[in-house]
Amino acid sequence: TAALLLPVALATFGLDLSYFQGNVSQDSWNCLKQNGHNFAIVQAMTSDGNVNPYAANDVIRAHNAGIEYVDIYLFLTMTKSAASQVDDAMGAMDRAGAKYGSVWLDIEAPGHWRDCGSNKNFFREAVNQIHARGHQPAIYSSASQWGPIMCGDTSFSNLPLWYAHYDNNASFSDWKSFGGWSRPAMKQYMGTTSECGTSIDKDFY
Repeated sequence: TAALLLPVALATFGLDLSYFQGNVSQDSWNCLKQNGHNFAIVQAMTSDGNVNPYAANDVIRAHNAGIEYVDIYLFLTMTKSAASQVDDAMGAMDRAGAKYGSVWLDIEAPGHWRDCGSNKNFFREAVNQIHARGHQPAIYSSASQWGPIMCGDTSFSNLPLWYAHYDNNASFSDWKSFGGWSRPAMKQYMGTTSECGTSIDKDFY
């Protein structure tokens, strides 16, 4: 029995927060921490190519609440250069003194993208720019999105993968390999959920 319980005991639970939640209060962040969320990923770039004006405050407030691990994610638009959007988002965080770890690139919504060749080049530009700024690039996607957007490309499988599957199950028991990844780094297991006066997605690793 102890062996069966071990993976659950070692699991770390957290959340991600989108631009649409606005300016989340410190009280809400404190509540989220108290509810057992030990990491947070905050959207820093919106799909129209603008910096989320609330992101820096959210990152700072997450840390102030005692959440040790805080990352950001970017939903880029192909109407602007990938590198400039990375610079805009990361620069805004840096100027505000918002400390973050990995930078996750949101790869979903095929209608938002172009042909696979252009998509790969655009994505690699973003990855290279994140590296150049001294942070770890990482990927948020799923098999249903990676396939049509990247044509199943495997050349990015060295990067950490955060995948989405809303089965309300904080385990990797549902994992099926795609894009060259043999294992994921993290799973988004529950979609929009009201908690502590805001709305979050729930994640675990």
